[in-house]
Amino acid sequence: MASHMLALRRMERHLQGQAAGADFLVDLSNVVRETALGVGASRALERLRLVLRALREWTGDPEVTVHAIADNSLLHPRYDQCFPDPAEGALLREWRDRGLIAAIDKADPDLLDHAKKLGTSVVSGDFFKGHRGEHPWIQGNRDQFLKPEVEGRSVRLVPRDMRVFADREISREGERDALKARNLLDFAGKPRADVLDRSWRCPISACNPSPSLRGGKVVCRLHGTLLTDVGPRRRSVQLKILVDGECRAWENVTEHELKEFVLGRSHLVRIEECHLSEERRLSISRNHLLIIARQGMLRVLDTSSRASRIRTLRPGLEPTPWKALPHRDEESEDRPRERLFRAFGPDEEIELIPGVVLRRSGQRWPGERPEGVRARPPKRPGAGDEMTRIV
Repeated sequence: MASHMLALRRMERHLQGQAAGADFLVDLSNVVRETALGVGASRALERLRLVLRALREWTGDPEVTVHAIADNSLLHPRYDQCFPDPAEGALLREWRDRGLIAAIDKADPDLLDHAKKLGTSVVSGDFFKGHRGEHPWIQGNRDQFLKPEVEGRSVRLVPRDMRVFADREISREGERDALKARNLLDFAGKPRADVLDRSWRCPISACNPSPSLRGGKVVCRLHGTLLTDVGPRRRSVQLKILVDGECRAWENVTEHELKEFVLGRSHLVRIEECHLSEERRLSISRNHLLIIARQGMLRVLDTSSRASRIRTLRPGLEPTPWKALPHRDEESEDRPRERLFRAFGPDEEIELIPGVVLRRSGQRWPGERPEGVRARPPKRPGAGDEMTRIV
């Protein structure tokens, strides 16, 4: 074992503590846990050694350097027994303390931020589907990601086509990451519907709680207080509001058998003016769309003063041509209003005005209240504007 640990320590000359000074970025948790790279244990630093050897062969540089980022959970002492030698866990913590590697609660956001800013290639077997809303540059990327693969008794690096994933897949994967952080995935990695399909009340006044599991108890993620089960949760459908291709806000529509929901310009007050000018916002009607949400399906009707359009997005292909949405003014005896509503599918988008688009999220359990991206608090509506209302 002493010679094995000595071989692992020889990797230190390739570890660069600063991302800007490294030749490559390494998704350390992904590499160390990738059982397809050989070594029987569920975690092994030998896999990092094989990747570094593959990088030397890939580049022809015997002194190639990497900035490796891990999730804190990889370094926790409770998992030392998962390594072939428990000393490997201690070695990882030593590297962290010496600044040779980085370890944070969740490595992916920092890893991708570095890759975007520096243009450095990333070594990982992850598709990062849940992060493509924040990092749309990953969609279809063929130049910046390398996947380690076993070749005989060694590992080689293969340039990876990151493919184009549908919006609903990205949203669903992002939700899964969020549920994992709240301990709401079971041992099989499936969402805990027994918690997520219920409504919860926090004892802290005015708190709209986000439930988490701690020690087998359902608690408020913000306050850590025990939550009270107040009954089944009514299903919601999440809508994403994109401005010039970037998601800037979202809105949750709760299913209701008898109600129609109005979406209009007031739902864009959360978006900063640097992203959406007041002039553009005001060009959206106060009552722009009527929406019906029932049994996981959405139906929409244009009620704006200017025509809205809809089209279908096809992953890897060009979108279909735009089509006009049915408008309330088309109502007649032969076509009553309830027959004018059009289905709004998971792979479709609605253009409210040029550059401002509405898409469906793939999340199954969206947050209880609408919030802007990065949880920006909504501003007060301007005079005459209203937030979501039922008609």
